[in-house]
Amino acid sequence: MKLPRSFPSLAALAALVVSGQLSAPAAPNESARGRVAYDQHCAACHGLTGDGNGPASVWLYPRPRNFNAGQFKIKSTPGTSLPTDEDLLQSVTRGLAGSSMPSFSYLTEQERRDVVQYVKQLTVHADASGNRVNLFEAARASGSLAKPVEVPPETPNTVQELTAGREIFKKMQCALCHGETGAGDGTQVPTLKDSAGLPVRPRDFNTGLFRGGHTGRDLYLRINNGLPGTPMIPYGGDVLKPEERWALVHYVQSLRRTDVAVNDLLAPEDSAIHVQKVAKLPTNPMDAAWESRDPVRVPLNPLWPEPNQIYAVAVAAVTDGKQLAVLLQWRDELPQNSAIRVQDFQDGAALQFSLSGKYGFLGMGDKENPVNLWSWKAGWQAEGTPDMDSVYQSMHSDAWTFTNYSTAISAGNVISQPHKSPVEDANAAGFGSFKSQPIAQQNVAGKGVWHDGFWNVVFIRDLKSKDADDVKFVAGKPVPVAFAIWNGEQHDRNGRKMVSNWYQLILDDGKGKTAQR
Repeated sequence: MKLPRSFPSLAALAALVVSGQLSAPAAPNESARGRVAYDQHCAACHGLTGDGNGPASVWLYPRPRNFNAGQFKIKSTPGTSLPTDEDLLQSVTRGLAGSSMPSFSYLTEQERRDVVQYVKQLTVHADASGNRVNLFEAARASGSLAKPVEVPPETPNTVQELTAGREIFKKMQCALCHGETGAGDGTQVPTLKDSAGLPVRPRDFNTGLFRGGHTGRDLYLRINNGLPGTPMIPYGGDVLKPEERWALVHYVQSLRRTDVAVNDLLAPEDSAIHVQKVAKLPTNPMDAAWESRDPVRVPLNPLWPEPNQIYAVAVAAVTDGKQLAVLLQWRDELPQNSAIRVQDFQDGAALQFSLSGKYGFLGMGDKENPVNLWSWKAGWQAEGTPDMDSVYQSMHSDAWTFTNYSTAISAGNVISQPHKSPVEDANAAGFGSFKSQPIAQQNVAGKGVWHDGFWNVVFIRDLKSKDADDVKFVAGKPVPVAFAIWNGEQHDRNGRKMVSNWYQLILDDGKGKTAQR
């Protein structure tokens, strides 16, 4: 998603530094509003008290930030000093690419600023006397709040510059952690731990996924300031000269691959996915009619480290006035469409629609903003998919002959029934609350085709549905939607997946011309 136009420029940032407003104390109403937004969008991961132990944290790696410790990695201030308000706002707005921390640019700027003020209220610890001490308040009172590091003008990126950067890379022994080619596979990786004693992986420069941004200025600050709480030490002061830091920045940038998927993640498109009207609905994902549609490339973030991350999914949507068809396409070199053996996991994709029309909690909605989920499973795809007795042909003599899932079949469990559609229609009101709709209400059709290294999956449903738990589509009215992809080859399942931020699905209001096939 694009950053809001109101995001401050460097000149405005400098003015704030001079005026001392970068870490201004929160007004009571700001903190109160911030708590409401924090509880809805942040607490599930970071915890209600900001200790980083929210109920969703067990499914996330790296672990969510512990705000109580006052240790922030992505900031413009030096060393272990506290970040500025603008540093925190930028992290909330942009998210941390390649991690489970999404962009919250779909919230208003005021909501994001309110969250920043509330997060600062969570940076507390008990002193020797047992008194509650807020780190930001204490630093402000002592006059020790740091100003942003001054970043000198960027030096020209020349062949000589890259050569110098490579030598500095060797001299500083960066390869011990980041590897000789920058792939994050250095010899010291198995020994690396963060301040909490948890394993931590160094950045893979080949992907270009930098949590704090990929611009030259962003990388200069990471090198100069280090990443507090991690083995990445600062190379500021007298360790490196400014021109040496710039040479190292340029060399690190040169290690990034230039494939389209990575670029998509670095430069996400507008958050609107427009549904164009067509004369005939293409129900096959390989229908040539889809080629005339201009898809929106939606960046994905992993909730768990992925050796071969899927960086983006292409989304296109059309309607014939009666039905909606949504096409998802993503790269997957090896399809996994069997889920019979316990050691196998299937590929999958899902759409998540907010039933309230508002941006609820991204992780499966919340009580005030429940979601409708359309979940395509490769293992449900084709008729004649191998069953237990075809995969294990000696079951009649190797195991108990009575099927353990007969009870589930009799009870009408959707998972145990013959699948008329490879798409499961379900609902949730927060993570851990996923519930399939009854068989009679399973009204989402679909089809997936793997071809030439890509999955092509189409979801189809009538625009109108009488089911109260189904998302409603009205021309011209935006519907919040998010996407998820599972890579079975990498053992993705359940909460281990790649997810997008919230987007908006907008149906043609009928004023435009019908798109022709």
